[in-house]
Amino acid sequence: MTRRFFNPETGIWRFFGWVGQIVSLSLLWTLCSIPIITMGTASTALYDAVAHNMRRKESDMFRRFFDTFRRELKTGCLSTLLWGTVAGLLVLLYRTLAGAGPDGQIVIGWSVVFLLLLYFVLGILSWLFPILSRFTFGFGALNRTALRIAFGNILRSALMALMLGLGIAAFSQNYFFVLFVPGLTSWLSSFLIEPVFEKYSNPD
Repeated sequence: MTRRFFNPETGIWRFFGWVGQIVSLSLLWTLCSIPIITMGTASTALYDAVAHNMRRKESDMFRRFFDTFRRELKTGCLSTLLWGTVAGLLVLLYRTLAGAGPDGQIVIGWSVVFLLLLYFVLGILSWLFPILSRFTFGFGALNRTALRIAFGNILRSALMALMLGLGIAAFSQNYFFVLFVPGLTSWLSSFLIEPVFEKYSNPD
């Protein structure tokens, strides 16, 4: 019984190994995102490691993360700058409306519009950096492809946007969540993303 318990192939040790990978990748993502503009590149490297090392059981997880980070640094930073600016403007407009109207009441109609647009941005981002991790695109082609795939798979995009939004909300409440939210969100999203990628990789 003792020998079986300490067998690394048993379910409990595989689970601990999975948790260790989630935490390690989440911390790597956090460290590589500190300059803010590299957040998209870190997300690209995170998804690549999740898809290949966690899902496909390939080796050299940390090497893959940093290789992908270096390779996609420029395109990832440019995309972060673009969509970060868009998201920032939407948040600013929403907060401006929060104090508008008589007696500081929220202008409900416009605030809902900006929140929905922000939700769409999260859905697009949920595809953009995984696409960058898997396929070779320049900046313009990458963003056009992300838009096309996001709107062509609207239900998947909505689910991933919800996960991403909940992750951001959790992190904003307690920094403890940084230990697992980035890796867990990427891992869960991979179950929605990979079937779509397989269709593009094997069009027949």
